[in-house]
Amino acid sequence: MQFVCNRKELEKKVQIVTRIIPSRSTKDSLSSILIRTEMPDKLYLYATNIEMNIETMITCKTDESQSFLVSARLFKDIIDSLTSESIIGILEDKTFTIKAGETEYHIPTQNLLDFPLPEEFLPEREIFMKSEILKSAIRKVSPFVDKSNIRPVLSGIFIESRGDEVRLVATDANRLAVKKIHIEDIGSSVILPALSLETFTSADLDEDIVIDFSNSKVRLRSKDITLVTSIIDGNFPQYERVIPSEFVSTIRLDKEMLRESIKRILPISKEEDYAVKFSIKKEKLILSSRSPIGIVFDELSVETEGDEIDVFFSANYITEFLSVGEGIVTIRISGEKDPALFTFDSDPDFIYVTMPMEAE
Repeated sequence: MQFVCNRKELEKKVQIVTRIIPSRSTKDSLSSILIRTEMPDKLYLYATNIEMNIETMITCKTDESQSFLVSARLFKDIIDSLTSESIIGILEDKTFTIKAGETEYHIPTQNLLDFPLPEEFLPEREIFMKSEILKSAIRKVSPFVDKSNIRPVLSGIFIESRGDEVRLVATDANRLAVKKIHIEDIGSSVILPALSLETFTSADLDEDIVIDFSNSKVRLRSKDITLVTSIIDGNFPQYERVIPSEFVSTIRLDKEMLRESIKRILPISKEEDYAVKFSIKKEKLILSSRSPIGIVFDELSVETEGDEIDVFFSANYITEFLSVGEGIVTIRISGEKDPALFTFDSDPDFIYVTMPMEAE
């Protein structure tokens, strides 16, 4: 069997597929990519980590329909190292040959019998939505899931059905992000692994995508990518309880102004768990930090309303919020020890909540 395809297209699809492959696994087969050709012009890449599986397709020229298994890491490293316009792949016996210009690799294939193939997916309902709506929502909330995996439900994104709207919610127990999107009713709420949604939305998607729901899985589909993920079992925290509704002070300022100010505070604050003191005065905000290596103050002219107050925030938590939006930021303070609410004027359907740090 032989196929010829565009190197850049293959590299792009390999990067997407390998995102879900675990760096360490007790099963060698989960560290592999299934390559499948379909005459006359299709090449499929498939990978799984049991919790989810993904298949992408690229256009190629092939003289035979065939399937074989190779090491995902080795295949990715090889493709990433090449610079030619096209790549030729040849399967002969148990050896896969990769040709690119004057470069030629010969790598062994692996036993297909050990590889977990996908189970049949039987959808109970489906919805259609614009891919850019999903991409934008995932970009807003995915940075705030729990990366520790101690509590599986917090490592996922809660997709909550609210009738005329759907909410995407993420929290790591220290901060909370909620993004509302207006699409057709999904029927019931689910928690999906953040990795599955990040991987799918990292691809070049059609303008319209399809999301299929079954009892225990969700399938996301576009023209040349399909991802199936398990639904995370468990109950998502009652997040609305921590969203404040009463405030003692409000600040409005440009995102870049705040980001640059925090950047100036970091050389000192990084010595004290990145704690930054927000001192809200009339028409100004003073950011400061003190640590054994020094003291820093940075004064900004801002719009203010309400009481003067001092509150400590994590510099990292603020800069991560600033990275997901643009324009004017509004910060509403509930108290020195109470949750604060952050929003962008440019996106009224997105909110971010974080707890203040303990005072020094």
